[in-house]
Amino acid sequence: MYLSKLKGAVVEALQQTFAATPTADFNGTFVSIEYPLDKQNYPSVWVNYDDRDSLRIAGIDHREYVLDDNGGTHDVTRWLFSGTVTLTAVALSSLERDNLYDELVRIYAFSRIEDDATVFRTTIENNDFIGVLANWDELRPGGDSAGPGTPWGTEDEVIYEKSLSFDVEGEFVSDASTDTLVLLSAILTEGTPVNDKGVTTGVVQNVLVNSASEIAFDNSQWH
Repeated sequence: MYLSKLKGAVVEALQQTFAATPTADFNGTFVSIEYPLDKQNYPSVWVNYDDRDSLRIAGIDHREYVLDDNGGTHDVTRWLFSGTVTLTAVALSSLERDNLYDELVRIYAFSRIEDDATVFRTTIENNDFIGVLANWDELRPGGDSAGPGTPWGTEDEVIYEKSLSFDVEGEFVSDASTDTLVLLSAILTEGTPVNDKGVTTGVVQNVLVNSASEIAFDNSQWH
């Protein structure tokens, strides 16, 4: 549900960034949620995500609705998630791996300033179905490894890897009646505002007219 969209957003963000890079060494670098099995896909970036906490429903007695095609409404549920995105640089030489790793650090570091948002940051944060906030102030290096043998059967070549990771928090809205995610812009929120003394001041509704549910999602583009 949310997992394929989150990983897909990171893949797309890196693909667009590498497509625009003027550095020939990294232009068009292969990015995927799958480990690279073909030699022509090296060097590459392998994208993964692990939840850090349990998924949980937002708020206490928190109610949100989506508009039906017939003009009525029904309940939907907002879920919160948090976890770690891991980017692994995979290459056929130590130098190539290190250079790709440095490029990933550069991409993340340049995304830190919100007022000068990069393609990488805006692609991750501007998603129709999941709201994602990354911790742009911290990037954790992981271990590196080198092992002989390749997925295509050669034993005299070595695969070199090094990873880095960053934390994200996010939310998505599920519609139990259709088993799909709901566009975040399609939510009708109803609440009771109170003043600083806890006294009710009325009822407010915020209706957003776009009531489309999740469109067909083809994750083949993320390999």
